Amino acid sequence: MLEQEERLNRFLAEIITEAEDRRSAIIAELRELREKERVQAEADAQKLREESVAAEEKRLAAAQNAAVSQEREELRKALSRKREELANRVLALAHEKLLAYTSRPGYAEFFARRAAELSDNFRGRVFTLYVRPEDLEKAQEILRGRDDCTAAVDQTILLGGCKLKCGSVTADDTLDARLDQLRAHVLAWISLPEI
Repeated sequence: MLEQEERLNRFLAEIITEAEDRRSAIIAELRELREKERVQAEADAQKLREESVAAEEKRLAAAQNAAVSQEREELRKALSRKREELANRVLALAHEKLLAYTSRPGYAEFFARRAAELSDNFRGRVFTLYVRPEDLEKAQEILRGRDDCTAAVDQTILLGGCKLKCGSVTADDTLDARLDQLRAHVLAWISLPEI
């Protein structure tokens, strides 16, 4: 019986040893699995951080680009307004100088020459030469002897010069028209910087 008991104790000791070995192997396996999971979790967390940072950088870059674009547009508008303002000042000065010129003796000579040249271009045709009220007498004098042509007042001519209408054709040689044409040239001269 003793022998049996001893065998049983050995058998139990072997079972306990085997159980301990299995338990140790399972614990080691669990530790290894936990370590792998920890490493994978850290890798996933790092990847998530990198993706989050990349997404945030992308969002910030898009927001910055939008802000820069809006600022550029505002600068373009401000420059355009300054350009218009400068052109208006130049044209207002030109308007004043032209108005002053029309009260000097040189204007009468200029008017007579331009009105005569314009009228000569339409010689043999019926036309009306339109002028401002102050120039009507001079225009009638230029057209004297041309029974088919007349001079008339055009209240839209503010600065001076003349406008000729022959049928459906209008030739505008007014200082007002020249000033309007000058506006396009002034705006072209006042170029905007690239932004």
